[in-house]
Amino acid sequence: MEHYITEIRIDTLRHLSDITISLNEKKRQHLMITGKNGSGKTSLLLAIQKYLRAINNGELKALTLVYIPWLKKVEEKIEHAEAESEKQKIEKESELNMNLIRKYQDGVRIRFNVDSNSTLDELYKEGDFITAFFPAHRKTQIVRAQGVEDIRLNNSYTMEEEPGNLLLKYMVHLKTQQVYAKNEGDMETAEKIQKWFERFEGALRTLLDDDSLFLEYDYKEYDFKIHEDGREPFGFDMLSDGYSSVIYMVSDLILRMDRNWLLKGDLREYDIEGIVLIDELETHLHIELQKKILPFLTEFFPRIQFIVTTHSPYILNSISNAKAYDLERCIELENLSLYSSDGLAEGYFEADAYGDELKKKIERYAYLMRKEDLTEEERAQRAELRSELKNIPQNLAYEAREKFEDIEESINDKNRKKADR
Repeated sequence: MEHYITEIRIDTLRHLSDITISLNEKKRQHLMITGKNGSGKTSLLLAIQKYLRAINNGELKALTLVYIPWLKKVEEKIEHAEAESEKQKIEKESELNMNLIRKYQDGVRIRFNVDSNSTLDELYKEGDFITAFFPAHRKTQIVRAQGVEDIRLNNSYTMEEEPGNLLLKYMVHLKTQQVYAKNEGDMETAEKIQKWFERFEGALRTLLDDDSLFLEYDYKEYDFKIHEDGREPFGFDMLSDGYSSVIYMVSDLILRMDRNWLLKGDLREYDIEGIVLIDELETHLHIELQKKILPFLTEFFPRIQFIVTTHSPYILNSISNAKAYDLERCIELENLSLYSSDGLAEGYFEADAYGDELKKKIERYAYLMRKEDLTEEERAQRAELRSELKNIPQNLAYEAREKFEDIEESINDKNRKKADR
């Protein structure tokens, strides 16, 4: 059973009220919250974080199955109370439970897919579900090791904890364990640790866009150097703010999932479920990194549901399995990967340009409309494309919409001429 958010309900949050953001019910879908500064992006993300703390504290089941339904009954009693004294009595008797609800609910309610509410508390406790929150002004300092430490990772970490700071200490610990394993002839453990480093190096190569990259361990300094062709080796502390920020987030999530796999003799893939919140994902990132960060995160951590705030067009159109919600205009938009970054950049969703994927679909539709002898498969594809292209929002891709309408008009003219003969 997969576990993920399917709905975020904003009752009242600052200037926002009576808003429902619906996500896919059948499979995990990511959410990108957008809108101009002051639209409430960070406030909403913080309210979601507050709600998810119930998982960290083992109280989500009680909150969703007991206290929130109880609150509805209390509100009904207050509404039907005739005397003011009766209302005050109900409110006083309810104060204890109300405090628990306020602890997690800040005008926002969250609905998970079937059965999630009753199981997430336990999954989190066992380390089989993670939660994480990365604020806009996030720390990017990865602490250097001063010596060998026995780093024992927790089963679970709260959203306030920062296991990513342990990265270098953890890597030194692994290298030390690898040496011990080799000395004792435990080649299986040594090989598993080697695979851990190879996988981490692979992530760095992708993020830093350099296939020549490799890590070198300096056992005298308890430090790791990054090697790239054409430049001097450098430490993690020499990375730019953008790369440092991304590597910190990746490291933090890795360490939330690793759960002392070495002691258990099981090299884990990074396929633990979870929900990760990132405020202003584009912070410190240059354009090329903005384009690749979400595709990388969603592929490297395939069972994490990412909820991010952004006003970067390069992030908004970077993945297909995501919904964007513009808090300024209160509109939902599916699969912005169909639209160009240039188009999205024009005042948020007021675009005349459109993306390569959408162009290909229009070209394919035009071809199928011109072709006379269609196979059954081509007929089905044409019908599917027509249904999809008819629903292109004009404010997202005016040119694409116009091109589609031109194709339709051309075919209609052709059919009219045939009918007149």
